[in-house]
Amino acid sequence: MSKNFITNSNAQNLQTRLSELITQSEELKFLSGFFYFSGIRELYEGMKANPDFLLKVLAGIKVDVINSRLVELDYSGNISDEEKVELFFESVRKSINTDHFDTKDFYEQSRYFIELIQSERMIIRKTYEPNHSKLYLFKLRKEQISRNKLFITGSSNLTKAGLTTQNEFNVEISDYGFDEAENYFDNLWDKAVLISEKDDIKKKLVEILEQETMIKELSPFEAYALVLKSYLETYQHKDISTVIIQLLEKNSYKRYQYQLDAIKQAVAIIEANNGVLVADVVGLGKTIIACAVARQLRVRGIVICPPGLIGNENKTEGWKKYLEQFELYDWEVRSSGDLEKAFEYIKDKNDFELVIVDEAHRFRNQDTRDYELLKNICRNRKVILLTATPFNNKPQDVLSLLNLFVVPKKSTITLNTNLVDTFREFNKIFESLAYIKKNCSSSDTYKMNRAIELYKMLFNEQTVDLKKVKQRSEFLAKQIRDVIEPVTIRRNRLDLQKNPDYSQEVKELSEVENPIEGFYELSPEQSRFYDRVIKEFFADPNEGGKFTGAIYRPFEYEEGIVYTEDEKLVVDKEKNRELLQQRNLFDIMRRLIVKRFESSFGAFQKTIETFIKINNDVLKFIAKTGSGNVFKGEYILDRDLLENILELDNDEIEKHLVEYEELIKKGEYPKKHKRYRIENFKQKERFIKDIQSDIALFEKIIEELGKQKLVENDPKALKLYECVKTEISKKPSKGEPLRKIVIFSEYADTVKHLKQKFDEFDKKLSERTLVVSGSLPQSKLKEIIENFDASATKQQNNYDVLLSTDKLSEGFNLNRAGMVINYDIPWNPVRVIQRLGRINRISKKVFDKLYIMNFFPTERGAEYVRSREIAQNKMFMIHNTLGEDSKIFDIDEEPSPAGLYRKLTQNPETGDEESFYTKIVNLYHEIKMNNPETIEKIQDVPKRIKVIKKSEENEMFVFFKKNRLFVKQAVEEENKINVTETSLEMILDKIVCQPETASFRIDENFWRLYEKVKQNDERPTVPTSAISIEKNALGVIDFLLRQKENPDLLLLKPFLRTLREDILDYGTLSDYTLRRIANLSNNHSGIDIGKAIIEFGELEKELGRNYLDQEKNKQYPDKEIIIAIENRNK
Repeated sequence: MSKNFITNSNAQNLQTRLSELITQSEELKFLSGFFYFSGIRELYEGMKANPDFLLKVLAGIKVDVINSRLVELDYSGNISDEEKVELFFESVRKSINTDHFDTKDFYEQSRYFIELIQSERMIIRKTYEPNHSKLYLFKLRKEQISRNKLFITGSSNLTKAGLTTQNEFNVEISDYGFDEAENYFDNLWDKAVLISEKDDIKKKLVEILEQETMIKELSPFEAYALVLKSYLETYQHKDISTVIIQLLEKNSYKRYQYQLDAIKQAVAIIEANNGVLVADVVGLGKTIIACAVARQLRVRGIVICPPGLIGNENKTEGWKKYLEQFELYDWEVRSSGDLEKAFEYIKDKNDFELVIVDEAHRFRNQDTRDYELLKNICRNRKVILLTATPFNNKPQDVLSLLNLFVVPKKSTITLNTNLVDTFREFNKIFESLAYIKKNCSSSDTYKMNRAIELYKMLFNEQTVDLKKVKQRSEFLAKQIRDVIEPVTIRRNRLDLQKNPDYSQEVKELSEVENPIEGFYELSPEQSRFYDRVIKEFFADPNEGGKFTGAIYRPFEYEEGIVYTEDEKLVVDKEKNRELLQQRNLFDIMRRLIVKRFESSFGAFQKTIETFIKINNDVLKFIAKTGSGNVFKGEYILDRDLLENILELDNDEIEKHLVEYEELIKKGEYPKKHKRYRIENFKQKERFIKDIQSDIALFEKIIEELGKQKLVENDPKALKLYECVKTEISKKPSKGEPLRKIVIFSEYADTVKHLKQKFDEFDKKLSERTLVVSGSLPQSKLKEIIENFDASATKQQNNYDVLLSTDKLSEGFNLNRAGMVINYDIPWNPVRVIQRLGRINRISKKVFDKLYIMNFFPTERGAEYVRSREIAQNKMFMIHNTLGEDSKIFDIDEEPSPAGLYRKLTQNPETGDEESFYTKIVNLYHEIKMNNPETIEKIQDVPKRIKVIKKSEENEMFVFFKKNRLFVKQAVEEENKINVTETSLEMILDKIVCQPETASFRIDENFWRLYEKVKQNDERPTVPTSAISIEKNALGVIDFLLRQKENPDLLLLKPFLRTLREDILDYGTLSDYTLRRIANLSNNHSGIDIGKAIIEFGELEKELGRNYLDQEKNKQYPDKEIIIAIENRNK
């Protein structure tokens, strides 16, 4: 190719040629449609080598940033010269504040370009009309003998890409046409808009370069204030219509600013992330916020809530009342207890655009049919999740909630787009820390060594330090909170009190007094029996517990596995899952019996009677199917019970057991069952013997209960009656009504037992006690609201006491009561908060002080101090028996009776700390008050600010924005720069500084760290066994896609390809759906294509063939650097 042709290929590079010509030129005239400083930057070396040139630059069009790329835009219409100047300025701002210019070279070269403009060696004008031409004219110095002028024209803009990397075609001409080309340029030049020649415009251009681009300088204190400001700005608020305020006033709701701000913030979060998690603590009005958001969005939707919260047809209660109040007339309310019907109703109705899920924490297990149904209800719709308890037990619980509206592998809320990998890593660390805590001092050598091995992997140390384990756990909790923060609205009462914007409106809150202890007395014989039930009968089998629970774990007897918790005798993953499920079922049953014993002797007796019946029926069934020979018979286990057991409330577990027993008695097989043939059991004799020994144990317990008269003369129920009678007989405080009481128990049998005892003790009190032990018909809901809800339109006074299961611990206003009695100990602290939240409502204060009472066993005649000691020891026995079911102590705490008792009796209101958001609000507010000039200076600051400040440490923090603020930390150790993702909460103390904090010039070391952070992108995938379900599902799909003969399968292939793409790139399928697919593969017999066609046909009906289209068409936000702060110890 002729050397006159320049294509940017190989050595023929326009940048190189222009630089050569610049060094030899005295005057240059550049016309470029697309001009910004990247092109000039590429020519820097040539310009520096020639101190005597004059450069005239004519910019043809404006630029904009679309999808993170600079693009050319024509300006059209009749606009003034002033507007054209402003368009050019805007092009400069947008082009320079991009990653391309964010380099050490440009940072240093920018001063040179400013000097060129100020010295008028570079003159810039803007063409009067849009112009796409590319023309570069050179007048060479006189000493150039062969020629003294030439020009280059073609396709290259004056940009880095146009000069170097992009495929272009340009031609260099020197023998003819120069004069015509120069005339063309000069005509445009004469008519062009002046940019750098007018003093005021030149001054503005230099000011833009110095103050509105990334080279702007800030002090360390200003940089610190900018970080706080940037963080708060991510909590953006959308304006709401006056209709919302009018509806609040119309329905007599007080206008709380914290609620209005929550509505504004929720609308913004939904717009950015497709959903929001409203997790304000109980009593702060989540339902009102959700309805107001729905009204503001002006869309149709559906509410999924517990059946007791639906409301009545008159729309005077529950969700139906709230929807009516906020004029959401075309909305539906459906029960979370029947999601099949809800999904069938909504699946083909595209006009339902919003889903509100109340008490969303119930849906924490993705591997259930209910979760799959809810996920499909939420699919391709906006979602509002309501819960006061977003953090349940494991990181996976949080991920389950997020997956209802966040696309897990295209995350908009994390810097790393793969949320699945992020939480897989969290879960791995969580499980390792839990294992270390539990087993680091185990008498089992294998467990102890495994704990030490895990500790070494996490901390690179051999000796386990539980304080470090606790610190790592707290760090992990912060990491999880940091992930969920962008889509969560969560304020507690302390936040409202400490936030300067809300503190005045929440002054009138009730004060919660420390819990009162109610000691009920046992005789010495009863006390010994109490201890035997916990320590001997139902302790862990490894600790000598006599209850075997053989009917709940037949797999072990079939395989011949001795019960030890961590024995790895099963290699097959599906079999291992079966083993773990059955052991979980057994442990849950064992713990259930202990909890019901602590709850009430009446409930305990009923449970033992049920267990006797079930075990006897099992033996009869086995004998019947074996024609009288138990060793030839069959046994069935309901797999639904195994899979859903963790999702059920304690009362629901017992109900399922009874239903299961009825099926066994009838000889019917549950829908999802496994048949066991006893003759194939490796330990068949032991299996039958253990069932018989359990029956004998239960019968002995029933005999002892009768002997001790614990049900007939129940000391705990008597103590409750005495306390209630005393409390409701008290004279009300001045200006307050009679203090009603709510008594909570986890178990319906306990509630029924107490009602029976109240009938015996005091008929009049019993008549004034409203009992909730089962379903909630409209008539019962009406009585609850009219007698216990202070904001009810119609007020009744027929009851003084409400005796209820935890059906009423969520979603109900019971604030005419001033005391909550926890009749049984709720080992989950969240349950205590939920119960208290029923009477501690911010919307309507009734009592100055609110009371809590807890009941504990003691021995007859014991003084107060001795009673506490006895109660402590008995509660500690229960805690040890429940094991992992009661997560009370922190990781580094040594469990003790006194420590446990202190935690069980602590005030639930004192556990809250102000949120990190409130902390930042107050820090920024302090700067506004004390340093207003700083706040003024950081308004409209450009991105990519750079600061070095004096500090004790050597490290760098780079702050990114991607819907919210993210932080990466760089530390150099042993000549290696390590980059990790962190958060503002974790490093705040490292950037805090004062107005006088010293700064340093940006230098080579800063750029080394900074470039390393920019290069560090995605984290590697974390390989764990959890991924196998995805692999197995993909294996099934890939197998079917390879099949060519089946016409029915051919029709399904587009859908199969969509599923495959989803699993690999999006991750929107629940674990339950993945397991449905994976289970189509049988390790022994392969894949039944006919069965697969039916299953995928059902899935296609549920999901829709093109269900992924909406996600594929979404635009995902890019991350951009806001500021980098280096701490320098020198």
